[in-house]
Amino acid sequence: MSRAPTSRAPTIRVARAYPILLLTLGLPLAAPPAGAAEPLTPRTLWAAWPAARVVQTVAPCLRPAELEERLRELAGRHPGALRLEEVGRSVEGRPIHRMILGAGPASVLLWSQMHGDEPSATPALLDLADYLLSRAGEPEVARLLDRLTLVMVPMLNPDGAERYTRRNAQGIDVNRDALHLATPEGRLLARLREEHRPILGFNLHDQNRRRTVGETRRLAAGAVLAVVGDAEKTVTPGRLRAMRAGAAVATAIEPFAPGGLARFDDSYSPRSFGDQVTAWGTPVLLVESGGVPAESSLAELTRLNFVALGFVLGELARDDLAGFDPADYAALPENNADVWADVALRGGELLQPIGGDGRGLTRYRADLAFDQLVSDREREGCAAVGPPRSKIVELGDAHVFGAGREIDATGRRILPAFVVGAEGWRARRLLDGPGLEALARSGVAKVRWWVPERRLEGALRRAAELSGPRRPALEVTTDRSDLPRRRLERRLERPAEPSLAAQVGALERATAAPPAPPTARLAALWSHPLRPEVPADFLVVAAAGEDPLSGELERIFLGGIELSPGDR
Repeated sequence: MSRAPTSRAPTIRVARAYPILLLTLGLPLAAPPAGAAEPLTPRTLWAAWPAARVVQTVAPCLRPAELEERLRELAGRHPGALRLEEVGRSVEGRPIHRMILGAGPASVLLWSQMHGDEPSATPALLDLADYLLSRAGEPEVARLLDRLTLVMVPMLNPDGAERYTRRNAQGIDVNRDALHLATPEGRLLARLREEHRPILGFNLHDQNRRRTVGETRRLAAGAVLAVVGDAEKTVTPGRLRAMRAGAAVATAIEPFAPGGLARFDDSYSPRSFGDQVTAWGTPVLLVESGGVPAESSLAELTRLNFVALGFVLGELARDDLAGFDPADYAALPENNADVWADVALRGGELLQPIGGDGRGLTRYRADLAFDQLVSDREREGCAAVGPPRSKIVELGDAHVFGAGREIDATGRRILPAFVVGAEGWRARRLLDGPGLEALARSGVAKVRWWVPERRLEGALRRAAELSGPRRPALEVTTDRSDLPRRRLERRLERPAEPSLAAQVGALERATAAPPAPPTARLAALWSHPLRPEVPADFLVVAAAGEDPLSGELERIFLGGIELSPGDR
Protein backbone atom coordinates (compact mmCIF):
# COMPACT_ATOMS: atom_id res chain seq x y z
CA MET A 1 0.00 0.00 0.00
CA SER A 2 1.30 3.46 -0.81
CA ARG A 3 1.50 6.18 1.75
CA ALA A 4 -1.24 8.76 2.01
CA PRO A 5 -0.83 11.46 -0.66
CA THR A 6 1.05 14.53 0.40
CA SER A 7 -0.32 18.02 -0.02
CA ARG A 8 2.84 19.39 -1.63
CA ALA A 9 5.77 18.10 -3.62
CA PRO A 10 8.90 17.18 -1.70
CA THR A 11 11.90 19.45 -1.73
CA ILE A 12 14.75 18.20 -3.91
CA ARG A 13 18.07 18.34 -2.10
CA VAL A 14 21.15 17.42 -4.08
CA ALA A 15 24.02 15.79 -2.21
CA ARG A 16 26.97 18.19 -1.93
CA ALA A 17 29.38 15.43 -2.82
CA TYR A 18 27.86 15.16 -6.29
CA PRO A 19 28.12 18.28 -8.45
CA ILE A 20 25.36 18.34 -11.04
CA LEU A 21 27.31 17.68 -14.22
CA LEU A 22 25.56 16.15 -17.21
CA LEU A 23 28.70 14.55 -18.61
CA THR A 24 27.96 10.85 -18.43
CA LEU A 25 26.54 10.65 -21.92
CA GLY A 26 28.95 13.13 -23.43
CA LEU A 27 25.99 14.70 -25.22
CA PRO A 28 25.58 18.34 -26.24
CA LEU A 29 23.15 20.31 -24.14
CA ALA A 30 22.55 22.92 -26.82
CA ALA A 31 19.50 22.75 -29.04
CA PRO A 32 19.97 20.76 -32.23
CA PRO A 33 20.97 22.79 -35.30
CA ALA A 34 18.32 24.36 -37.47
CA GLY A 35 16.74 21.88 -39.80
CA ALA A 36 17.54 18.88 -37.60
CA ALA A 37 14.81 16.29 -37.25
CA GLU A 38 12.52 16.59 -34.26
CA PRO A 39 12.77 13.81 -31.65
CA LEU A 40 10.29 10.98 -31.52
CA THR A 41 7.05 12.60 -30.38
CA PRO A 42 4.30 11.13 -28.22
CA ARG A 43 1.63 11.70 -30.86
CA THR A 44 3.74 10.13 -33.60
CA LEU A 45 4.41 7.09 -31.46
CA TRP A 46 0.77 6.81 -30.39
CA ALA A 47 -0.45 6.91 -33.98
CA ALA A 48 2.21 4.44 -35.14
CA TRP A 49 1.70 1.74 -32.53
CA PRO A 50 -1.31 -0.16 -33.95
CA ALA A 51 0.56 -0.85 -37.19
CA ALA A 52 3.91 -1.26 -35.44
CA ARG A 53 2.84 -4.07 -33.12
CA VAL A 54 5.12 -7.07 -33.34
CA VAL A 55 3.20 -8.91 -30.63
CA GLN A 56 -0.49 -9.01 -31.42
CA THR A 57 -1.29 -11.05 -28.32
CA VAL A 58 -2.46 -8.84 -25.48
CA ALA A 59 0.15 -8.76 -22.70
CA PRO A 60 -1.60 -10.90 -20.02
CA CYS A 61 -2.11 -13.67 -22.58
CA LEU A 62 1.51 -13.72 -23.82
CA ARG A 63 3.19 -16.95 -22.71
CA PRO A 64 6.97 -17.57 -22.67
CA ALA A 65 6.86 -19.94 -25.66
CA GLU A 66 5.12 -17.38 -27.86
CA LEU A 67 7.47 -14.64 -26.69
CA GLU A 68 10.43 -16.73 -27.82
CA GLU A 69 8.84 -17.17 -31.26
CA ARG A 70 8.26 -13.43 -31.62
CA LEU A 71 11.84 -12.68 -30.51
CA ARG A 72 13.31 -15.02 -33.10
CA GLU A 73 11.08 -13.55 -35.81
CA LEU A 74 12.21 -10.07 -34.78
CA ALA A 75 15.89 -11.05 -34.88
CA GLY A 76 15.38 -12.57 -38.33
CA ARG A 77 13.79 -9.32 -39.52
CA HIS A 78 16.80 -7.26 -38.42
CA PRO A 79 19.88 -9.49 -38.86
CA GLY A 80 22.95 -7.89 -37.38
CA ALA A 81 21.05 -4.86 -36.09
CA LEU A 82 19.28 -6.77 -33.33
CA ARG A 83 21.48 -9.00 -31.23
CA LEU A 84 19.34 -11.65 -29.55
CA GLU A 85 20.89 -13.94 -26.97
CA GLU A 86 19.72 -16.41 -24.37
CA VAL A 87 21.48 -15.11 -21.28
CA GLY A 88 20.07 -17.41 -18.65
CA ARG A 89 17.46 -19.91 -17.60
CA SER A 90 14.69 -19.75 -15.06
CA VAL A 91 14.29 -22.16 -12.16
CA GLU A 92 12.25 -24.48 -14.39
CA GLY A 93 14.63 -24.14 -17.31
CA ARG A 94 12.79 -21.61 -19.44
CA PRO A 95 15.09 -19.35 -21.48
CA ILE A 96 15.57 -15.69 -20.57
CA HIS A 97 16.56 -13.49 -23.50
CA ARG A 98 18.41 -10.24 -23.94
CA MET A 99 17.92 -7.95 -26.93
CA ILE A 100 20.61 -5.40 -27.79
CA LEU A 101 20.14 -2.65 -30.35
CA GLY A 102 22.10 0.51 -30.99
CA ALA A 103 25.84 1.04 -30.75
CA GLY A 104 26.18 4.10 -28.57
CA PRO A 105 28.71 4.68 -25.80
CA ALA A 106 25.99 4.85 -23.13
CA SER A 107 23.92 1.80 -22.22
CA VAL A 108 20.32 1.79 -21.03
CA LEU A 109 18.93 -1.34 -19.38
CA LEU A 110 15.21 -2.07 -19.61
CA TRP A 111 13.73 -5.12 -17.91
CA SER A 112 10.10 -6.24 -17.69
CA GLN A 113 7.99 -8.89 -16.01
CA MET A 114 10.22 -9.73 -13.07
CA HIS A 115 6.80 -10.21 -11.54
CA GLY A 116 5.12 -12.78 -13.75
CA ASP A 117 1.67 -11.18 -13.50
CA GLU A 118 2.88 -7.69 -14.47
CA PRO A 119 3.27 -7.95 -18.25
CA SER A 120 2.14 -4.68 -19.86
CA ALA A 121 5.60 -3.49 -20.92
CA THR A 122 6.79 -6.84 -22.27
CA PRO A 123 5.22 -6.58 -25.75
CA ALA A 124 6.08 -2.87 -25.83
CA LEU A 125 9.81 -3.65 -25.75
CA LEU A 126 9.54 -5.84 -28.85
CA ASP A 127 7.28 -3.33 -30.58
CA LEU A 128 9.70 -0.50 -29.81
CA ALA A 129 12.77 -2.45 -30.94
CA ASP A 130 11.17 -3.21 -34.28
CA TYR A 131 9.91 0.36 -34.68
CA LEU A 132 13.36 1.85 -34.10
CA LEU A 133 15.26 -0.61 -36.26
CA SER A 134 12.73 -0.26 -39.07
CA ARG A 135 13.41 3.50 -39.07
CA ALA A 136 17.13 3.42 -38.43
CA GLY A 137 17.73 5.71 -41.40
CA GLU A 138 15.58 8.52 -40.03
CA PRO A 139 17.70 11.22 -38.36
CA GLU A 140 16.13 11.20 -34.91
CA VAL A 141 16.18 7.41 -34.71
CA ALA A 142 19.71 7.23 -36.09
CA ARG A 143 20.81 9.65 -33.37
CA LEU A 144 19.26 7.43 -30.69
CA LEU A 145 20.92 4.28 -32.05
CA ASP A 146 24.29 6.05 -32.46
CA ARG A 147 24.34 7.46 -28.94
CA LEU A 148 22.68 4.72 -26.91
CA THR A 149 22.95 0.97 -26.60
CA LEU A 150 19.59 -0.41 -25.53
CA VAL A 151 19.71 -3.64 -23.53
CA MET A 152 16.24 -5.15 -23.14
CA VAL A 153 15.13 -8.15 -21.08
CA PRO A 154 11.45 -8.50 -21.97
CA MET A 155 10.52 -11.34 -19.59
CA LEU A 156 12.81 -11.83 -16.59
CA ASN A 157 10.49 -14.28 -14.78
CA PRO A 158 9.09 -16.68 -17.40
CA ASP A 159 8.02 -19.27 -14.81
CA GLY A 160 5.85 -16.66 -13.10
CA ALA A 161 4.60 -15.47 -16.48
CA GLU A 162 3.51 -18.97 -17.46
CA ARG A 163 1.40 -19.24 -14.29
CA TYR A 164 0.56 -15.53 -14.21
CA THR A 165 1.82 -15.24 -10.65
CA ARG A 166 4.00 -12.61 -9.01
CA ARG A 167 6.72 -14.93 -7.70
CA ASN A 168 9.11 -17.29 -9.45
CA ALA A 169 9.02 -21.09 -9.30
CA GLN A 170 10.93 -21.04 -5.98
CA GLY A 171 8.14 -18.99 -4.44
CA ILE A 172 10.47 -15.97 -4.18
CA ASP A 173 9.61 -12.43 -5.19
CA VAL A 174 12.49 -11.73 -7.57
CA ASN A 175 12.19 -8.01 -6.92
CA ARG A 176 12.97 -8.63 -3.24
CA ASP A 177 16.06 -10.76 -3.96
CA ALA A 178 18.63 -8.03 -4.59
CA LEU A 179 20.65 -8.81 -1.44
CA HIS A 180 20.50 -12.62 -1.19
CA LEU A 181 20.49 -13.29 -4.95
CA ALA A 182 18.90 -16.66 -4.24
CA THR A 183 17.07 -16.76 -7.59
CA PRO A 184 18.69 -17.39 -10.99
CA GLU A 185 16.59 -14.52 -12.34
CA GLY A 186 17.92 -12.12 -9.73
CA ARG A 187 21.53 -13.21 -10.27
CA LEU A 188 21.09 -12.68 -14.00
CA LEU A 189 19.80 -9.15 -13.56
CA ALA A 190 22.66 -8.24 -11.23
CA ARG A 191 25.15 -9.66 -13.76
CA LEU A 192 23.65 -7.68 -16.64
CA ARG A 193 23.84 -4.49 -14.60
CA GLU A 194 27.51 -5.16 -13.86
CA GLU A 195 28.30 -6.08 -17.46
CA HIS A 196 26.68 -3.09 -19.14
CA ARG A 197 27.04 -0.40 -16.44
CA PRO A 198 23.98 1.45 -17.80
CA ILE A 199 23.51 5.16 -17.23
CA LEU A 200 19.78 4.59 -16.69
CA GLY A 201 17.61 1.59 -15.91
CA PHE A 202 13.90 1.13 -16.55
CA ASN A 203 12.24 -1.27 -14.10
CA LEU A 204 8.92 -2.04 -15.77
CA HIS A 205 5.99 -3.28 -13.68
CA ASP A 206 2.20 -3.22 -13.28
CA GLN A 207 0.64 -1.89 -10.10
CA ASN A 208 -2.78 -2.55 -8.61
CA ARG A 209 -5.17 -1.54 -11.36
CA ARG A 210 -7.36 0.38 -8.90
CA ARG A 211 -4.79 2.86 -7.64
CA THR A 212 -5.63 6.53 -8.11
CA VAL A 213 -3.75 9.76 -8.71
CA GLY A 214 -3.49 11.40 -5.31
CA GLU A 215 -6.81 12.73 -4.09
CA THR A 216 -8.17 13.36 -7.59
CA ARG A 217 -10.44 10.27 -7.61
CA ARG A 218 -8.92 9.61 -11.04
CA LEU A 219 -7.79 6.12 -11.98
CA ALA A 220 -4.00 6.03 -12.40
CA ALA A 221 -2.94 4.92 -15.86
CA GLY A 222 0.48 4.49 -14.33
CA ALA A 223 3.03 5.67 -11.82
CA VAL A 224 6.73 6.50 -11.92
CA LEU A 225 9.46 6.59 -9.31
CA ALA A 226 13.02 7.89 -9.48
CA VAL A 227 14.19 5.11 -7.18
CA VAL A 228 16.21 6.00 -4.10
CA GLY A 229 19.52 4.33 -3.36
CA ASP A 230 19.72 4.92 0.36
CA ALA A 231 17.56 5.62 3.38
CA GLU A 232 18.41 9.33 3.19
CA LYS A 233 16.97 9.50 -0.34
CA THR A 234 20.10 11.21 -1.63
CA VAL A 235 19.58 13.05 -4.91
CA THR A 236 22.65 12.30 -7.02
CA PRO A 237 23.15 13.47 -10.61
CA GLY A 238 22.03 10.01 -11.66
CA ARG A 239 18.83 10.22 -9.66
CA LEU A 240 18.20 13.67 -11.16
CA ARG A 241 18.38 11.99 -14.56
CA ALA A 242 15.77 9.48 -13.40
CA MET A 243 13.60 12.36 -12.16
CA ARG A 244 13.86 14.09 -15.52
CA ALA A 245 12.92 10.79 -17.14
CA GLY A 246 9.86 10.63 -14.89
CA ALA A 247 8.87 14.14 -15.96
CA ALA A 248 9.31 13.06 -19.59
CA VAL A 249 7.02 10.06 -19.05
CA ALA A 250 4.38 12.45 -17.69
CA THR A 251 4.72 14.62 -20.80
CA ALA A 252 4.48 11.57 -23.06
CA ILE A 253 1.25 10.12 -21.69
CA GLU A 254 -0.57 13.33 -20.79
CA PRO A 255 -2.32 13.69 -24.18
CA PHE A 256 -3.72 10.16 -23.91
CA ALA A 257 -4.35 9.82 -20.16
CA PRO A 258 -4.79 13.42 -18.93
CA GLY A 259 -3.76 13.74 -15.29
CA GLY A 260 -3.36 9.97 -15.18
CA LEU A 261 0.22 9.62 -13.93
CA ALA A 262 1.09 9.36 -10.24
CA ARG A 263 4.36 9.26 -8.30
CA PHE A 264 5.10 5.97 -6.58
CA ASP A 265 6.01 5.80 -2.90
CA ASP A 266 9.76 6.46 -2.52
CA SER A 267 10.35 4.62 0.76
CA TYR A 268 13.75 2.95 0.73
CA SER A 269 13.57 -0.83 0.30
CA PRO A 270 17.10 -2.27 0.57
CA ARG A 271 16.16 -5.76 -0.66
CA SER A 272 14.45 -4.42 -3.80
CA PHE A 273 16.32 -4.41 -7.08
CA GLY A 274 15.52 -0.85 -8.07
CA ASP A 275 16.97 0.46 -4.82
CA GLN A 276 20.07 -1.71 -5.00
CA VAL A 277 20.73 -1.05 -8.69
CA THR A 278 20.55 2.65 -7.85
CA ALA A 279 22.94 2.11 -4.94
CA TRP A 280 25.31 0.21 -7.28
CA GLY A 281 25.55 3.30 -9.48
CA THR A 282 22.80 2.93 -12.08
CA PRO A 283 19.84 5.30 -11.55
CA VAL A 284 16.53 3.55 -12.03
CA LEU A 285 13.14 4.81 -13.14
CA LEU A 286 10.38 2.51 -11.95
CA VAL A 287 7.45 2.55 -14.38
CA GLU A 288 4.23 0.99 -13.12
CA SER A 289 1.41 0.42 -15.58
CA GLY A 290 -1.94 1.01 -13.93
CA GLY A 291 -5.57 0.69 -14.86
CA VAL A 292 -7.84 1.47 -17.80
CA PRO A 293 -11.63 1.84 -17.95
CA ALA A 294 -13.58 -1.39 -17.80
CA GLU A 295 -14.58 -1.12 -21.44
CA SER A 296 -10.96 -0.79 -22.62
CA SER A 297 -8.45 -3.53 -23.33
CA LEU A 298 -5.31 -3.81 -21.24
CA ALA A 299 -3.47 -3.50 -24.56
CA GLU A 300 -3.82 0.26 -24.04
CA LEU A 301 -1.24 -0.04 -21.26
CA THR A 302 1.23 -1.61 -23.68
CA ARG A 303 0.58 1.27 -26.05
CA LEU A 304 1.31 3.80 -23.29
CA ASN A 305 4.58 1.99 -22.51
CA PHE A 306 5.55 2.11 -26.19
CA VAL A 307 4.89 5.84 -26.33
CA ALA A 308 6.56 6.68 -23.02
CA LEU A 309 9.70 4.60 -23.56
CA GLY A 310 10.16 5.71 -27.17
CA PHE A 311 9.80 9.37 -26.23
CA VAL A 312 12.06 9.24 -23.15
CA LEU A 313 14.81 7.37 -25.00
CA GLY A 314 14.67 9.87 -27.84
CA GLU A 315 14.99 12.77 -25.43
CA LEU A 316 17.77 11.01 -23.52
CA ALA A 317 19.75 10.60 -26.73
CA ARG A 318 19.09 14.17 -27.82
CA ASP A 319 20.32 16.12 -24.79
CA ASP A 320 20.18 13.94 -21.66
CA LEU A 321 16.61 15.03 -20.99
CA ALA A 322 17.77 18.60 -20.37
CA GLY A 323 14.36 19.99 -21.26
CA PHE A 324 12.64 18.30 -18.33
CA ASP A 325 12.55 19.66 -14.81
CA PRO A 326 12.96 17.31 -11.83
CA ALA A 327 10.54 19.56 -9.97
CA ASP A 328 7.80 18.53 -12.42
CA TYR A 329 8.43 14.91 -11.48
CA ALA A 330 8.35 15.78 -7.77
CA ALA A 331 5.05 17.64 -8.24
CA LEU A 332 3.24 14.54 -9.49
CA PRO A 333 0.54 13.49 -6.99
CA GLU A 334 1.40 10.38 -5.03
CA ASN A 335 -0.11 7.04 -5.83
CA ASN A 336 -3.16 6.35 -3.69
CA ALA A 337 -4.68 3.03 -2.76
CA ASP A 338 -8.05 1.89 -1.41
CA VAL A 339 -10.04 4.85 -2.80
CA TRP A 340 -11.27 3.39 -6.07
CA ALA A 341 -14.11 0.99 -6.74
CA ASP A 342 -15.43 -0.54 -9.91
CA VAL A 343 -19.00 0.46 -9.03
CA ALA A 344 -20.32 2.95 -6.47
CA LEU A 345 -23.96 3.50 -5.51
CA ARG A 346 -24.36 6.84 -3.79
CA GLY A 347 -27.09 8.31 -1.63
CA GLY A 348 -29.13 5.19 -0.97
CA GLU A 349 -30.82 3.85 2.15
CA LEU A 350 -29.69 0.44 3.34
CA LEU A 351 -32.28 -1.96 4.71
CA GLN A 352 -30.48 -4.66 6.66
CA PRO A 353 -31.17 -7.50 9.10
CA ILE A 354 -30.18 -6.69 12.67
CA GLY A 355 -29.84 -8.70 15.87
CA GLY A 356 -28.37 -12.09 16.58
CA ASP A 357 -31.29 -13.93 14.99
CA GLY A 358 -31.47 -11.57 12.00
CA ARG A 359 -35.20 -11.05 12.53
CA GLY A 360 -35.07 -7.28 13.00
CA LEU A 361 -34.49 -4.56 10.43
CA THR A 362 -32.39 -1.42 10.45
CA ARG A 363 -32.41 1.44 7.96
CA TYR A 364 -29.67 4.01 7.44
CA ARG A 365 -28.19 6.28 4.81
CA ALA A 366 -25.10 4.73 3.20
CA ASP A 367 -23.14 4.54 -0.01
CA LEU A 368 -22.10 1.13 -1.26
CA ALA A 369 -18.98 0.55 -3.36
CA PHE A 370 -17.76 -2.76 -4.73
CA ASP A 371 -15.21 -4.36 -7.03
CA GLN A 372 -15.78 -6.97 -9.70
CA LEU A 373 -12.99 -9.52 -9.27
CA VAL A 374 -11.99 -10.53 -12.78
CA SER A 375 -8.43 -11.62 -13.53
CA ASP A 376 -6.45 -9.99 -16.34
CA ARG A 377 -6.56 -13.18 -18.36
CA GLU A 378 -10.31 -13.60 -17.87
CA ARG A 379 -10.80 -9.98 -18.89
CA GLU A 380 -8.81 -10.48 -22.09
CA GLY A 381 -10.42 -13.80 -22.99
CA CYS A 382 -7.44 -16.15 -22.63
CA ALA A 383 -8.70 -17.86 -19.48
CA ALA A 384 -12.04 -19.47 -18.77
CA VAL A 385 -14.36 -17.09 -16.98
CA GLY A 386 -15.36 -18.58 -13.68
CA PRO A 387 -18.37 -17.78 -11.52
CA PRO A 388 -18.84 -14.05 -10.91
CA ARG A 389 -16.68 -12.81 -8.06
CA SER A 390 -17.02 -9.52 -6.30
CA LYS A 391 -16.26 -7.79 -3.03
CA ILE A 392 -17.87 -4.87 -1.25
CA VAL A 393 -15.06 -2.42 -0.46
CA GLU A 394 -16.96 0.35 1.32
CA LEU A 395 -20.25 0.79 3.12
CA GLY A 396 -21.10 4.18 4.55
CA ASP A 397 -19.45 7.40 3.42
CA ALA A 398 -17.72 6.63 0.12
CA HIS A 399 -17.41 10.19 -1.19
CA VAL A 400 -13.59 9.89 -1.33
CA PHE A 401 -13.87 6.94 -3.73
CA GLY A 402 -13.57 7.32 -7.44
CA ALA A 403 -15.47 4.72 -9.43
CA GLY A 404 -15.55 3.25 -12.88
CA ARG A 405 -19.34 3.36 -12.77
CA GLU A 406 -21.46 5.71 -10.68
CA ILE A 407 -25.09 4.95 -9.77
CA ASP A 408 -27.30 7.55 -8.14
CA ALA A 409 -29.23 5.63 -5.49
CA THR A 410 -31.09 8.64 -4.11
CA GLY A 411 -34.61 7.59 -3.18
CA ARG A 412 -33.67 3.92 -3.40
CA ARG A 413 -33.34 1.17 -0.85
CA ILE A 414 -30.47 -1.28 -1.00
CA LEU A 415 -31.01 -4.64 0.66
CA PRO A 416 -29.20 -7.98 0.72
CA ALA A 417 -30.10 -10.48 -1.96
CA PHE A 418 -31.91 -13.66 -0.97
CA VAL A 419 -30.89 -17.22 -0.20
CA VAL A 420 -33.08 -20.31 -0.42
CA GLY A 421 -32.50 -24.00 0.22
CA ALA A 422 -33.04 -27.20 -1.71
CA GLU A 423 -33.35 -30.55 0.04
CA GLY A 424 -32.42 -33.99 -1.22
CA TRP A 425 -31.24 -35.49 -4.49
CA ARG A 426 -34.72 -35.19 -6.01
CA ALA A 427 -34.47 -31.40 -5.76
CA ARG A 428 -32.21 -31.50 -8.82
CA ARG A 429 -35.36 -31.34 -10.99
CA LEU A 430 -35.76 -27.75 -9.73
CA LEU A 431 -32.09 -26.91 -10.14
CA ASP A 432 -31.58 -26.61 -13.87
CA GLY A 433 -30.58 -23.60 -15.94
CA PRO A 434 -34.06 -22.10 -16.40
CA GLY A 435 -34.94 -22.75 -12.78
CA LEU A 436 -31.84 -20.99 -11.46
CA GLU A 437 -32.24 -18.07 -13.85
CA ALA A 438 -35.83 -17.58 -12.69
CA LEU A 439 -34.63 -17.49 -9.09
CA ALA A 440 -31.99 -14.90 -10.01
CA ARG A 441 -34.65 -12.67 -11.56
CA SER A 442 -36.41 -12.61 -8.19
CA GLY A 443 -33.25 -11.64 -6.33
CA VAL A 444 -31.90 -15.01 -5.16
CA ALA A 445 -28.10 -14.94 -4.99
CA LYS A 446 -27.55 -18.36 -3.46
CA VAL A 447 -29.19 -21.78 -3.33
CA ARG A 448 -27.87 -24.05 -0.61
CA TRP A 449 -28.51 -27.67 -1.61
CA TRP A 450 -28.41 -30.46 0.96
CA VAL A 451 -27.70 -33.99 -0.28
CA PRO A 452 -26.71 -37.18 1.57
CA GLU A 453 -23.05 -38.18 1.50
CA ARG A 454 -23.57 -40.81 -1.19
CA ARG A 455 -24.87 -38.12 -3.59
CA LEU A 456 -22.19 -35.54 -2.86
CA GLU A 457 -20.00 -36.19 -5.90
CA GLY A 458 -22.92 -36.04 -8.33
CA ALA A 459 -24.31 -32.89 -6.72
CA LEU A 460 -20.94 -31.13 -6.88
CA ARG A 461 -20.59 -32.06 -10.52
CA ARG A 462 -24.05 -30.70 -11.29
CA ALA A 463 -23.33 -27.50 -9.38
CA ALA A 464 -20.15 -26.95 -11.41
CA GLU A 465 -22.02 -27.53 -14.68
CA LEU A 466 -24.70 -25.01 -13.75
CA SER A 467 -22.34 -22.34 -12.49
CA GLY A 468 -22.38 -19.10 -14.44
CA PRO A 469 -23.30 -15.43 -14.52
CA ARG A 470 -26.90 -14.38 -13.91
CA ARG A 471 -27.53 -17.48 -11.88
CA PRO A 472 -27.46 -17.96 -8.12
CA ALA A 473 -24.44 -19.71 -6.67
CA LEU A 474 -25.35 -23.36 -6.07
CA GLU A 475 -23.69 -24.46 -2.82
CA VAL A 476 -23.76 -28.16 -1.96
CA THR A 477 -23.71 -29.32 1.65
CA THR A 478 -24.14 -32.60 3.53
CA ASP A 479 -25.03 -30.82 6.77
CA ARG A 480 -28.77 -30.23 7.19
CA SER A 481 -28.12 -27.43 9.65
CA ASP A 482 -26.72 -25.37 6.74
CA LEU A 483 -30.14 -25.21 5.11
CA PRO A 484 -31.86 -21.79 5.20
CA ARG A 485 -35.42 -21.32 6.42
CA ARG A 486 -36.97 -21.11 2.94
CA ARG A 487 -36.62 -24.38 0.95
CA LEU A 488 -37.74 -24.92 -2.62
CA GLU A 489 -40.67 -27.27 -3.11
CA ARG A 490 -41.82 -26.25 -6.60
CA ARG A 491 -40.67 -24.17 -9.53
CA LEU A 492 -40.82 -20.42 -9.22
CA GLU A 493 -43.72 -18.75 -11.00
CA ARG A 494 -42.96 -15.54 -12.87
CA PRO A 495 -44.33 -12.63 -10.80
CA ALA A 496 -47.04 -10.58 -12.47
CA GLU A 497 -45.31 -7.28 -11.60
CA PRO A 498 -41.79 -6.05 -10.77
CA SER A 499 -42.56 -4.99 -7.21
CA LEU A 500 -40.44 -6.32 -4.36
CA ALA A 501 -43.57 -7.68 -2.70
CA ALA A 502 -44.41 -9.67 -5.83
CA GLN A 503 -40.90 -11.17 -5.98
CA VAL A 504 -41.03 -12.15 -2.32
CA GLY A 505 -44.51 -13.58 -2.76
CA ALA A 506 -43.37 -15.74 -5.67
CA LEU A 507 -40.48 -17.07 -3.60
CA GLU A 508 -42.82 -17.82 -0.71
CA ARG A 509 -45.13 -19.79 -2.96
CA ALA A 510 -42.18 -21.77 -4.34
CA THR A 511 -41.05 -22.56 -0.79
CA ALA A 512 -44.53 -23.07 0.75
CA ALA A 513 -43.78 -20.36 3.32
CA PRO A 514 -46.46 -19.63 5.94
CA PRO A 515 -47.99 -16.14 6.26
CA ALA A 516 -45.86 -13.69 8.23
CA PRO A 517 -45.41 -9.93 8.85
CA PRO A 518 -43.32 -8.00 6.26
CA THR A 519 -40.20 -7.88 8.43
CA ALA A 520 -40.25 -11.61 9.05
CA ARG A 521 -40.91 -12.31 5.37
CA LEU A 522 -37.70 -10.53 4.40
CA ALA A 523 -35.65 -11.87 7.30
CA ALA A 524 -36.49 -15.45 6.35
CA LEU A 525 -34.87 -14.92 2.94
CA TRP A 526 -31.66 -13.36 4.21
CA SER A 527 -28.51 -15.19 5.30
CA HIS A 528 -26.30 -12.28 6.33
CA PRO A 529 -26.17 -8.50 6.12
CA LEU A 530 -24.16 -6.54 3.60
CA ARG A 531 -20.68 -5.83 4.93
CA PRO A 532 -17.26 -4.94 3.48
CA GLU A 533 -15.42 -7.97 2.08
CA VAL A 534 -18.62 -9.96 1.33
CA PRO A 535 -19.79 -10.50 -2.28
CA ALA A 536 -21.84 -7.77 -3.93
CA ASP A 537 -25.19 -9.58 -3.85
CA PHE A 538 -27.93 -7.01 -3.33
CA LEU A 539 -31.16 -5.54 -4.61
CA VAL A 540 -32.06 -1.93 -5.39
CA VAL A 541 -35.67 -0.95 -4.82
CA ALA A 542 -37.42 2.32 -5.63
CA ALA A 543 -38.72 3.11 -2.15
CA ALA A 544 -42.45 3.78 -2.02
CA GLY A 545 -43.34 3.87 1.67
CA GLU A 546 -42.53 2.66 5.15
CA ASP A 547 -43.49 -0.93 4.39
CA PRO A 548 -40.15 -2.72 3.79
CA LEU A 549 -41.76 -4.72 0.97
CA SER A 550 -43.04 -1.66 -0.88
CA GLY A 551 -41.49 -0.34 -4.07
CA GLU A 552 -40.39 -1.62 -7.45
CA LEU A 553 -37.36 -3.89 -7.77
CA GLU A 554 -35.17 -1.88 -10.17
CA ARG A 555 -31.78 -3.60 -10.10
CA ILE A 556 -30.39 -6.96 -9.06
CA PHE A 557 -26.65 -7.47 -8.51
CA LEU A 558 -25.43 -11.05 -8.21
CA GLY A 559 -21.69 -11.49 -7.75
CA GLY A 560 -21.33 -7.87 -8.77
CA ILE A 561 -23.02 -8.51 -12.14
CA GLU A 562 -26.19 -6.55 -12.82
CA LEU A 563 -29.13 -8.30 -14.38
CA SER A 564 -30.34 -6.15 -17.24
CA PRO A 565 -33.96 -4.93 -17.32
CA GLY A 566 -34.71 -7.46 -20.03
CA ASP A 567 -33.80 -10.28 -17.64
CA ARG A 568 -36.68 -9.44 -15.31
